[in-house]
Amino acid sequence: MRRTSATTKQPAVTALLFATLVIIVCCSSSSISFFFFTTVAAAESINNDDDELNNNNNGPPQSAGDNNDSNNGHNARYSAPTNNDSQQYSSSPLLDSNSVVLISGAAGFIGHELSLALKRTYNVKKLLLVDHLGMESDNEGVFHGPPPKNDNGDTYKTKKAYEKYDSDRMSLFELKRQRIFRVFHELTAVNHDLDDTDVIHGLDELQNYNNIESIKFYRADMRPSIPEFFDIGELPLLEGIFGSNPDITHVVHLADDDINNQNQAIPRNRGSAKAGRMEAILEEMRLILERKVENGAARLPQLVYASSYEVYDFLSTATKPEYNAGQQHQPNPPPFREDKPITTPSSLHGASKLIDEVLASAYHSTHGIFSVGLRFFPVYGPWSNPGTDVFDLAQELYSQNRGVDDDVENNAAKDDFNRFHEDIKDYVYIDDAVDAIMSAMQYRPLGQRNPPPVVFNVGTGKGISLKEIRDEMMIHFPPGSFTNDKSPPKRSVERQATISYASTERSKDLLGFEAQVPLSVGIARTLSWLRDHSDPFGNDDPEVSAKQKTIDSFLDNSLTKIARDECSPFDRECLKGTPVFPCASECSKPENCTPSAWDDAASLSRLVTRGCDAVMFTILLDKDADQIPSVMGATASASFVGADLPDDNAGKRTKARCNIAFVSEDTPLVQRLRTEGEVYSDETDDSLPSMIRHGFWTLIPVKSTSSDDWLHTFSGSVALSSLPKISPGQFFGPSVRHAVFAGPSVLIDDVPQLLTKLRAESSAIDSDVAMIVTERRQICDASVRGSICPWTMPENNDSIQRNMHNMVRVALKGDMLGGGLGPIIDSSFIAHSLHGGEARMLRCDVYSEATQWGVSSDERSLEFILSLHDFWSRAGNHWSSVEIESLDTGSSLNTEEDSRLRVLSSSDRQIFAHIATPGSMGIIHL
Repeated sequence: MRRTSATTKQPAVTALLFATLVIIVCCSSSSISFFFFTTVAAAESINNDDDELNNNNNGPPQSAGDNNDSNNGHNARYSAPTNNDSQQYSSSPLLDSNSVVLISGAAGFIGHELSLALKRTYNVKKLLLVDHLGMESDNEGVFHGPPPKNDNGDTYKTKKAYEKYDSDRMSLFELKRQRIFRVFHELTAVNHDLDDTDVIHGLDELQNYNNIESIKFYRADMRPSIPEFFDIGELPLLEGIFGSNPDITHVVHLADDDINNQNQAIPRNRGSAKAGRMEAILEEMRLILERKVENGAARLPQLVYASSYEVYDFLSTATKPEYNAGQQHQPNPPPFREDKPITTPSSLHGASKLIDEVLASAYHSTHGIFSVGLRFFPVYGPWSNPGTDVFDLAQELYSQNRGVDDDVENNAAKDDFNRFHEDIKDYVYIDDAVDAIMSAMQYRPLGQRNPPPVVFNVGTGKGISLKEIRDEMMIHFPPGSFTNDKSPPKRSVERQATISYASTERSKDLLGFEAQVPLSVGIARTLSWLRDHSDPFGNDDPEVSAKQKTIDSFLDNSLTKIARDECSPFDRECLKGTPVFPCASECSKPENCTPSAWDDAASLSRLVTRGCDAVMFTILLDKDADQIPSVMGATASASFVGADLPDDNAGKRTKARCNIAFVSEDTPLVQRLRTEGEVYSDETDDSLPSMIRHGFWTLIPVKSTSSDDWLHTFSGSVALSSLPKISPGQFFGPSVRHAVFAGPSVLIDDVPQLLTKLRAESSAIDSDVAMIVTERRQICDASVRGSICPWTMPENNDSIQRNMHNMVRVALKGDMLGGGLGPIIDSSFIAHSLHGGEARMLRCDVYSEATQWGVSSDERSLEFILSLHDFWSRAGNHWSSVEIESLDTGSSLNTEEDSRLRVLSSSDRQIFAHIATPGSMGIIHL
């Protein structure tokens, strides 16, 4: 309700936006051209000419971070306002450890990279990140009305996310989820135990890292709806953010709609927010000024927003000359200059960005709000969006390399008027685009009391065609590797190639910005990331042909020379989100893994367990341990592998070698057992050293956790200490088909019966079992009202992980497990099926999720990844119209003996993970 008066006070701005929309929608193309020529010319008269701007910026460029070697040359000319200048802005837009930055579109391609760069380069005090992840938010202030009812008066059942959205929309959501998770992985899971500060790029002060208060994420659409629809006490999102964070120093507006499917200048859907994002931000800036008038304390943040090269007319030569004779002499030919008039934008997306620029100019005229607009030319690189030129081309070539008949190019060619291999465009690498933003965030014209808004091109100043980019990519593949190489399809619309590239003079002179990454390096980095992202855990498929292996080796060697050699396993910035695992993990790649204390233990364990069909194992790395509790509590005769076998040589061998305990080598337990002579040798195998026995366990010594061998890029105790528990694929002999982890205090009353159940389920005709876990015992529920159960605050990273997982659950309308104070899964028992690629991928997904957060427990990661696999499996079946059995995935599993969750599979065979009750598995907690 509070926004009503604020909105009606400025009819001029609203009328300008309305007039712009009316002219775009209603008028002829000639009218549009005239309108944009006049309005932009007026805007440029406000911006002044470059010469005038240059005259106010005498002297050599000043570095925004001359006192910080890690600023990587982000030069920006700025000055603190003098006594005669307007005092509505902060003293300077300099970025430093006291800066508070609000970023809209923070899960986008550019937005998430900017978030990481601001922390790494300037160690900003706080990041406020906003993005709706491509999904509707319940907290975006949109009035939905009462739930719809059918003819019988019954309320319709809420649609699941994959029933409401198509696969493209959901895939974009998943990509954005991975991006925002990456931001939190890298900025909250810093390893404080590392002595080498170069690991975190020379930052000496880490107070803004690993701090739950230093990064906040809002999954919401920031566009406000009609003010009267807000409930009493509710605030629009932006007003709430600005109100609770009055110290915001910079605002970067990058939020945008999916430009690949944009068929309206201002995309509007029924029930969606009705005002544009740019106008919403400018209105908040205006309200800050109003508060300044009232109490004199408010300061305007520096505003930077994203525009586009599509505001320029690069289509005027795209048709045959005889069809377009009147547009051959446009007033602003390439290279496009910011100070020349614009006639007709090249797309509706360009029109929407031009409207943003006009709004910025209008708000400056009426309220004196300064802003910097950045006209981005096509940005490419790791984590870019599907549907963009370079990504689709790289995906096409890589898919053909993998033997996949991916028709990406033909699909993209449906819009062949806008994607043509001979078009000349100015492609700028993502790192350069982020550098330009950080320079713009610190730009303020010198010597001007009320500086006008300004726009800058962000490009390289060089044009290149997709055909040339394709040739550059082909260098990294061996000759003749594409047997099904296709020539571009014939165009349905005849036209000539378009030409669009930037004039970079203004950006060089005023921002000190100049693109640094050569195309060859950018393409190699993009291909390297695509390969790592497509196969994050390597490819262990035994059916991979010799030719395919040769191609993979050639590609890897070629990319390593340019893109990978420069990356340390501890350099997460360079790795672009690619996890590096311990070499002992089945998820690691031999060419890029880290040694650890598990290497020797895994080698010995593989020797010991040769010939075993199944293995039971435990982990006890407590340096003060003097016993394994399960040994003391083993009253049953069937609590270990081989308990059902006769006491002959084969039976003794199985009992001795198929029950493994990984124990820290310097514990009192190991020393006592050696002293007591609990050491034995296998007379049938001379290759094995003497081994230590403790009850039914054979001990495998592991180096102390205090040794340097435990150093790893992931912080948190679970990263290395629980490695075999989650990812046991390389710890046991090749004959082992099932591995059962039981915690040191867990006893299984009948292991042979459990293994019989596992073998029976794994031999089913239509399905396989990848993993079995148990639900957590509900001894006491602290979430129940009035409960007196003890509850302790989770560790910092555990709390961050829980919050981010719950954000995804809300976005998916609760169609996932968990979400309570504690996890529903108890990982003190896990039964693994070790044969099968899908089972390995599931284990690696869980291990990656657990380790990258730097958390102290793996249970929430198990819960989240199992649920996510099940969600995407059901979504895929829905989109392909496959009839599937309805499975309960509610958070309460007590009503079922066994709850099954699907695992993503590349074959028609169904893969399941089971969440069982402890009683059904015969589990006893000591």
